[in-house]
Parts: sequence; structure tokens; C-alpha cells
Amino acid sequence: MASTDIPIGTIVEILLGRGVVRFCGTTSFSPGKWVGIELSEPVGKNDGSVQGVPYFSCHKNYGVFVKPSQVKIVQDPPSSSNVSFIPFSLPSIILTCL
Repeated sequence: MASTDIPIGTIVEILLGRGVVRFCGTTSFSPGKWVGIELSEPVGKNDGSVQGVPYFSCHKNYGVFVKPSQVKIVQDPPSSSNVSFIPFSLPSIILTCL
């Protein structure tokens, strides 16, 4: 089980696969704390938005929200000296620039 405060940018593993934490906090769709994850494969449920409320942004079906207890930390987020590198963001940047 992971801590309830998982830093943005942390690489994690859940039942659906690996991804990067893009959101951690409370939401309007359900009580309690939630972790928003951008998955490495399109096996998620959303694009970072739930019921029209954006919590983070990613491609359709790459986003998912889970309880912190369902998250296993694989790698801590990049240090502030290397903040330009966030895993899984590169394809989004490339698609935006095309």
C-alpha cells in the first residue's frame, strides 16, 4: 500500500498497468482522496476528466482514478533539477506539435 500523498510525476503500478501520477486529492465525483494516473497503454477509463470536470489532461482511455491504497510506487518523481522529464508526456508533446 502506498501513502495517501503520492507526488505528481511518480511512476506507479496498479492492476491496469503502469503509469504516472498526474493528480492526487479530493474530487467532486466521490468522497475521499483519489489518485489520477496517466497510464502507459489505452486501458483507462477517461482523459483525466470525470463528469465534465478536468483533474488532469491525457489522451482518451489513458486516464484512471484509483484510491491511494491501490497504488504501488515504482519510482519517485524526477528531482526538481530534472523537472523537464516526465514519463509518458513526450507522445502528447509530439502530437501537439504535428
